[in-house]
Amino acid sequence: MKQAFVLTMALILALSLVPHTLLAGELAGVKMDDTIRIGENTVTLSGMGIRTKTFLKVKVYVAGLYMEKPSKNARDIIGSDQARAMVMIFLYKKVKGEDLMEAWREGFEANTPSAGPDLKKRMDQFVSLFSVSAMKDDRYIFAYEPGKGTTVTLKGENKATIPGADFASALMAIWFGDKLGDGGLKDLKKSILKGM
Repeated sequence: MKQAFVLTMALILALSLVPHTLLAGELAGVKMDDTIRIGENTVTLSGMGIRTKTFLKVKVYVAGLYMEKPSKNARDIIGSDQARAMVMIFLYKKVKGEDLMEAWREGFEANTPSAGPDLKKRMDQFVSLFSVSAMKDDRYIFAYEPGKGTTVTLKGENKATIPGADFASALMAIWFGDKLGDGGLKDLKKSILKGM
């Protein structure tokens, strides 16, 4: 009996010493770290959601929003010049590159219709990175670092860093803007804004 008590207490102590960063948010079997690093900044997982498509509610990906100063306000998420990231982990078996490119274009056009030529050029640069299909379990990370830009990491490979707080805001508007198109993005936004 005494030995069982000692083992139980040792287990409780060991679990209490586990670093906080090992704990994760989980949704649809996808786990995300509670915190990640963007340059010198630590950002915290502030919400997760599932992107669905079509009236059949096909699960396309799980998204997680990380922020230096978490917010549940869509305008703050879009417009703040703080370290932040969106992580996407694909659930669907294959999303064609051309479908990804079309979705990014539509999202930019709907939510940043008055983008000037310089911002449109950076949007086009971003869209061009998605010619390869996304497969189940692929991880895409869009990490904004103030003064540096948005680093795009696809399947573990850094593809580009696109400069500008204006670009970072335009990208976040795809998920948190007012013109989200189908219900799948609206549900994703609502779920993320509920928080962890």
